[in-house]
Amino acid sequence: MHDRMCKGEIRDSTIRDLIEKVRKQSYGSYLVSVRLERIRLFRGAQVNFDFPVTALIGPNGSGKSTILGACACICASIAPQDIFRKSRVGDESMDDWIVEYEVIDRDVNPKGTIRAEVTLKGNQWSRSHAFPRCVRIFSINRTVPATENPLFAFKKKLSMSGLPEPISISTEEVGNIDHIKREAERILGRSLADFQLLEITFTTTKKFVQRRVTRMEVLEDGREVLVRRTIDPIERVKTYSQKQLMYLGKIGESCYSEFSFGSGEASVIRTVADIESQPDGSLVLIEEIENGLHPLAVRRMVEYLIDVAKRKSIQAIFTTHSDYALAPLPSEAIWASVDGRLQQGKLSVEVLRAVSGRLDKRLAIFVEDDFAKTWIEAIVREKLGENLEEIGIYPAYGNGNAVKTHIGHTLNPSISFRSLCFIDGDSRQKEDNENWVFRLPGSMPESTIFDSVLSNLDSNIALLTVACQRPLDKQGTVAEAIREVSRTNRDSHLLFSQLGMRLGFVPEATTRGAFLAIWMQENPSEVGRIAEVIKEALELPPK
Repeated sequence: MHDRMCKGEIRDSTIRDLIEKVRKQSYGSYLVSVRLERIRLFRGAQVNFDFPVTALIGPNGSGKSTILGACACICASIAPQDIFRKSRVGDESMDDWIVEYEVIDRDVNPKGTIRAEVTLKGNQWSRSHAFPRCVRIFSINRTVPATENPLFAFKKKLSMSGLPEPISISTEEVGNIDHIKREAERILGRSLADFQLLEITFTTTKKFVQRRVTRMEVLEDGREVLVRRTIDPIERVKTYSQKQLMYLGKIGESCYSEFSFGSGEASVIRTVADIESQPDGSLVLIEEIENGLHPLAVRRMVEYLIDVAKRKSIQAIFTTHSDYALAPLPSEAIWASVDGRLQQGKLSVEVLRAVSGRLDKRLAIFVEDDFAKTWIEAIVREKLGENLEEIGIYPAYGNGNAVKTHIGHTLNPSISFRSLCFIDGDSRQKEDNENWVFRLPGSMPESTIFDSVLSNLDSNIALLTVACQRPLDKQGTVAEAIREVSRTNRDSHLLFSQLGMRLGFVPEATTRGAFLAIWMQENPSEVGRIAEVIKEALELPPK
């Protein structure tokens, strides 16, 4: 997935350090795992938080928000009934829920972890341990414009068309927000140097006439009683103040208020400001992190969460439908939810749609990575071109994910179309033709194709030169570049990108396609074997 998107600025060493920090449990407060023993569609599904920034992915209605809400329920500052509201109509089955937790709370257990549970029985919530951890929940409301957002308290008072009350408004600039602007700039990709944060004070003066008073009087028998008496009218004045924080932006010489901010702009600035104000070790929960954001801003927002996890030991969990949100994360940080089942690993949103049966295909083919996908696509295009639109090929990213995803798809009774799986030659998974798990030729896919073409380079060089978009008289240069890459390469995943660079910034997809075309021409038996497997699967009746 990193190959398909611009890789961000988070170093691999940072990812490794954070994984190790979780493994060593070097936190004062941390949510280690949540087991959804019995809640909504989940029965015994568990999420382990092996990385401090966790993405929850899955189709709509798959349970992502249930997991996110369950993460908050163990925290003392959150009332579970505010997360999971029960209707008097239609929620009769919302009962006998059990969610189990493993947490780090060094104030209670200085060395180990604590097991706890939250239950709902007979419309009563209870928890065995109230986790004293600061938690901040960012709902979808964060992207609603200030003029419509119920969280923006005094929009009517600020509006020029607001209520005609006798209100005076004073403003004072809030200082020390450079760190907020700096982090928000990195996400939005533009300067916020001229932005300001104002504290606005609304002072309302109301006049009223007092015609009656209540006072203590002593009766003849000595008892004291309160008595209301009519008095001469007295005009009195009552003054009270309310405060609202509001951002101001600037483009050139033009200033504009938060009323005119884009929804993404406002949500990023306020989200960053909120997170930066949280104590170290807090828990941050975000619904649909991509909402209102450009795809690159989504990736940068996740990078920001990784950075703040390092700086402030904050743990962040978010739901998403965006592959861009997954790009900066390791496989340990991604959990897919489908029909009450959970799977850890880097699955794309497209793969999840296939696993849940939400595709108009006759056959799903699961492979391990993008190169294997390109390889199978080339064979399908060459041998089964008339069936191309009926076949979906999905990289599952990571050893074992392709097989697990295929098996899960096969066992799902709600999906009618079939699937099969091709694993890499060096995969630790077992080939199982009876269950439609097949192994690709060779060891590493990239090196298998590259070395096969290299072994017969002299007879292929003319066609290869043209396919790599180089002039025919550059055959010698192309041949030398190929041999040089074969001598110096240490990571076979980089073979075709390195060759493209040496040929003058030829795109990796071009060099890869050129080698695949020649490999298929020289290996008709292997091509036929793979094509025959796919054709046989296509001819089977629906599940």
